[in-house]
Amino acid sequence: MPSSSVPPLFPSLRPVNRHPRLPMKRICLLVGATVLLNACSSMMDGTNQTVDDGVDARATRQVGDRSVAARVSIPGADSAGVAAEYPDIWSRIGAGLQFANDYDNARIDEQLAFYRDNPSYLRIVTERASPFIYEIVEEVERRGLPTELALLPIVESAFNPNAVSPGNSVGLWQIGSSTAPTLGLKRDWWYDGSRDPIASTDAALGYLTQLHQMFDESWLLALAAYNTGPGNVRKAIDRNERRNRDVDYWSLNLPSITEDFAPKLIALSRLVATPDHYGMELAEVPNAPVVTLVDVGFQLDLALAASIAGVEPQTLYQLNPGFRQWATHPDGPYSLLMPVEVVETFKNNLQDQGERPNVTWDRYVVQSGDTLSGIARKFRTQVGVLQQVNAISGSRIIAGESLLIPRAYNSANPLAAPNAPVYSASSRETVAPEAPARYQVRSGDSLWRIANRYQISVAEIAQWNQLNPDAVLKPGQVLLLQAGSGLARASNEAAEPAAQSYVVRSGDSLSGIARRFGVTAEDIALWNDIKVGDLIHPGQRLQLAPSEIELN
Repeated sequence: MPSSSVPPLFPSLRPVNRHPRLPMKRICLLVGATVLLNACSSMMDGTNQTVDDGVDARATRQVGDRSVAARVSIPGADSAGVAAEYPDIWSRIGAGLQFANDYDNARIDEQLAFYRDNPSYLRIVTERASPFIYEIVEEVERRGLPTELALLPIVESAFNPNAVSPGNSVGLWQIGSSTAPTLGLKRDWWYDGSRDPIASTDAALGYLTQLHQMFDESWLLALAAYNTGPGNVRKAIDRNERRNRDVDYWSLNLPSITEDFAPKLIALSRLVATPDHYGMELAEVPNAPVVTLVDVGFQLDLALAASIAGVEPQTLYQLNPGFRQWATHPDGPYSLLMPVEVVETFKNNLQDQGERPNVTWDRYVVQSGDTLSGIARKFRTQVGVLQQVNAISGSRIIAGESLLIPRAYNSANPLAAPNAPVYSASSRETVAPEAPARYQVRSGDSLWRIANRYQISVAEIAQWNQLNPDAVLKPGQVLLLQAGSGLARASNEAAEPAAQSYVVRSGDSLSGIARRFGVTAEDIALWNDIKVGDLIHPGQRLQLAPSEIELN
């Protein structure tokens, strides 16, 4: 159970309420901390259908600028004043419930008891939800869906956008890597739509709508299919039909996590709608946007964007977890979620930026014997990225030519010119040795140490050798470190990022993370500007290597 002292993901963000707030006796809260509710193996058996609404969602809709007429009709409410009528977001969700009060089952009672007994969990979860919940409710209503679905990220991820399940489902909605493409979510080295709060919301709601239609408009069966896959639900229905048994959600023999999935959501929905009835006092989340989506129109370094907006880089990183590198995708999406109060400042300062660089680069002079894969390893990038930014169609490079090497923006020198100093291989303090095709594990070796030594990613070594990234190595074990063309992966492949950073999970400690990746706790503390004794919290991202490659 998370402690109420766990820091929120977004401590600097405060909701901007655009509407007068009504007097309240109770306060409402509910949304994101540690993934306390079993992270679900979401959509394991995904459909092959594609959700058109989810494709490039950032490019097709502007958050916070939707037509009121497109929202769901709520009985007794003046449609022109839907947003202003509710004193908080939870009252608005409670007014749109469609199925939460239709069932009476012991499984629901068990979940209600859990939430009542753990009020600190709800307090933590609410703070995580506050940046995103308003926009999720807006999209749920725009589609005319039950507002219960807006609470599903609590069940799935505790509203932690960096949550990763044991089955590698990720993000607020816990979308798996194999399911993401079928939902129209872009996923490559630069960007993962499954982690993008806006794009993943569109995809998840579209998928839930499909499942609702697939299972005879039963939301409970749709939720079960979302959790364990439609194929597994269909098999459970077929089993009951052969035995002349009922085929409703409550009668099916499903995995235990799936049997608890809908009851968790129903319990949350009832609690939100009538907290007084359950003796709960919930903290307030205003019915107002906290963030808005800004379409920049071109690739932009996230740290530079933060500097232009006047916010900490960490704020933009946390609001935009879909971007896996230091910048937005070179081919889009180019839009960024930003706190609403800095949007005008950002737009004005961006206009003043003029012709100054939006992404920063180094220039590297190709040396005799260099290969694209070797250069990519030296600079911790990918062959496909070097090919893209330098307009190289193959792998042939010529000694003496210059290559552009993308690098992160340096906030200490925000106006640095794009034509950075020229560096040759000899100007670097250390050059990673060329990786042998086969490597014999020595005493004390770990995947992380070997990957760091040869500037290869842990994910690559694990893939080439069919190992778990956390695998314990044995002295004498032989590993493949090249695996044919594995080093020259195209940039549009869905490759996992190198183990240069790590998102803290529930139960982690600094010493435990250090042991896992073959480094010391002192190193991690140094690289992250913290002390060895400092507390770390779930969702916090830690650097597992020096943050920049030193160039002389």
